[in-house]
Amino acid sequence: MKKIFLSLALVFGMVATAAAQVNLGGRIAGTMSTFTGEDAEDVDFWGVGFNAGIAAKYNINEMLAVAPELGVDFRRIADDEVTFSFWVLEIPVMIRVSPMPNLYIEGGPTIGFILSNDTDYDLPEELEGVTMMGAEDIGGAMFPKDTKTLEVGLALGVGYTVIPNLDVNFRFAMGFTNVFDDIDLGPLAPTQEVDMQNLQLSIGATYWFM
Repeated sequence: MKKIFLSLALVFGMVATAAAQVNLGGRIAGTMSTFTGEDAEDVDFWGVGFNAGIAAKYNINEMLAVAPELGVDFRRIADDEVTFSFWVLEIPVMIRVSPMPNLYIEGGPTIGFILSNDTDYDLPEELEGVTMMGAEDIGGAMFPKDTKTLEVGLALGVGYTVIPNLDVNFRFAMGFTNVFDDIDLGPLAPTQEVDMQNLQLSIGATYWFM
């Protein structure tokens, strides 16, 4: 019986210790997004969006922590002629290294699920209503309408703990996979790959309520 009580005490102690090492919080960030890649040479404009979600942090020791997140990312990329809008479910897994108190450097892979997209063109009157395969209109020859579902990328950043429960950070994120589907030009022409990836800068804050 004594051994049983000692074993239970050990298990509860381990659970309590693990719980003390885990923090839960909410995160919100303002973002600036654009495209990169061979087919994004004419896209030299950015757009303002936001990211909001939840975060967890497992403190391995005083200098190292793992911080996965689950957030909804609204991306908007626009100029006077075209506006791209995306809703993305994003899952970054950040590794935090604290070289000194309150300051941390972070980096890690990101997985995104593109939930929806919308592309609006401000075309000349003579081009309005013209359509092409795999694209919305003549302007869509460069910017197709269909997006891929899965996006894989990398995020890097630096942050500072302002107060014990509040972190602020700057983050740079880039995608490794193309945002848009390939364009099917029909049986007599080869499929055209669209080489465009996401590129994003953000300034955010995480409040740890647990």
